[in-house]
Amino acid sequence: MDSESPQPLTARFPVGGGEIGRLIQARDWSRTPLGPLDLWPQSLKTATNMLLLSPVPIVLLWGEDGVMIYNDAYSVFAGSRHPDLLGSKVREGWSEIADFNDNVMKVGLSGKTLAYENQELTLLRHGSPAPVWMNLDYSPVLDESGKPAGVIAIVVETTKSVLAQRRLRESEERFRAFTTATTDIVYRMSADWQEMQQLDGRNVLADTANPTVAWQEVYLFPEDIPAIQAVIDEAISSKGVFECEHRVRRADGSTGWVLSRAVPLLNDAGAIVEWFGAATDITERRRKQQQLELVVHELNHRVKNNLAMVQAFAYRTFRDAEDIPRALDSFTARLVSLGRANDLLTGELWSSASLKQTLDQATVPHRPDGGRWELTGDDIRVSAKTALALTMAFHELGTNAVRHGAWSNDGGAVSVKCSLHVIGDGTQRYRIAWDEHGGPRVEQPKRKGFGTVLIQRGLAAETGGSVDISFAETGFSFRLEAPADRLRNE
Repeated sequence: MDSESPQPLTARFPVGGGEIGRLIQARDWSRTPLGPLDLWPQSLKTATNMLLLSPVPIVLLWGEDGVMIYNDAYSVFAGSRHPDLLGSKVREGWSEIADFNDNVMKVGLSGKTLAYENQELTLLRHGSPAPVWMNLDYSPVLDESGKPAGVIAIVVETTKSVLAQRRLRESEERFRAFTTATTDIVYRMSADWQEMQQLDGRNVLADTANPTVAWQEVYLFPEDIPAIQAVIDEAISSKGVFECEHRVRRADGSTGWVLSRAVPLLNDAGAIVEWFGAATDITERRRKQQQLELVVHELNHRVKNNLAMVQAFAYRTFRDAEDIPRALDSFTARLVSLGRANDLLTGELWSSASLKQTLDQATVPHRPDGGRWELTGDDIRVSAKTALALTMAFHELGTNAVRHGAWSNDGGAVSVKCSLHVIGDGTQRYRIAWDEHGGPRVEQPKRKGFGTVLIQRGLAAETGGSVDISFAETGFSFRLEAPADRLRNE
């Protein structure tokens, strides 16, 4: 016979069987009611080989004691009881259902069969009793004399499907009515909010069709979770309404805001069974609110700056003036220029503008006489939104130059160079460089003021570019580099 030909089933025992097959071979069976492995009757070996080669969970209960032999699939069902369960007596191995298995053994050894569909049993799992449901089929196994010597059982746990069907039956109609009555995002949560059971995102949030415990990771931001969880805990504790306005991860990957509200469903004993909730997309409202807050903040800030600039204008204009009427005209012109810059900040005047004109106009109220301002380089047309952002930034730069920088003395000057260039992938980039020289010695500020934050964060965000600020002793400098297309378009 070819040395590579498969060996007959009788050549060794057991045949295959994966992990359980190896455990059976390695075990000292002489210490069990079955005796040494090589003395097992052929009927027991045949039944063992059969179940080891099966992909479905099967357990063999041999003899009056129901000594347990099972396969790899059944070991998964056995959980933490495996491998101690192998070779144990069924009434002892599953002591919490000893009566049930006692009946199984009596019926099976009498030569009869048993079948259960979605049979409910209470088993110890994770240290505490829990209901489980199973499909069970029991058949007798005959020995060499033709008499029943054991019982073989096919075990399929159906707990998940039974619970799912039960939940579905209890809530399907109720939830359908609830979801059809609103255009909001709707969701269902478990009693403790650990599991999101379902969510219809209405194309705002990603749908959740199957229960998930990872819902906070999917929909929330880590830094927001503690505050939201505190509101959840309070609602659970009081069995009251959950209501919270918070950020979410939208289905398209962007950041959004929702106003979420959920009510508990209580059973007859007053315990929470689950939560039904709805969330309204308030992203646009929050965006407008944040814009309004920024405008109000900026308005307050600008009023203070304007008063300071008016004071500086008056001092610089009238300090050495010999021709008072002429000086008054100059002072009035500066005030008019300041007013025009404020008009530009509202975004109501231009649909598009020259970038260089925007920078020039924004600095007019700040600039001293005497050619202490130079603006050179490439020009492009920019959107009103970009013009607004640049005006705000250059207003801050001009104010800083008047207060502390090159325009705070009689000899300092500011030069601004604009340049349009192409990088390796063919994309156009626009660069603006503001440099001060001839002013007083520059010192690094101890803290960032609102103006610095507005320039570094606000301008970078609005233009999609990068901002760099330097407080070198010889003079303050500012750099902005951004995609040209971003500056041109809203």
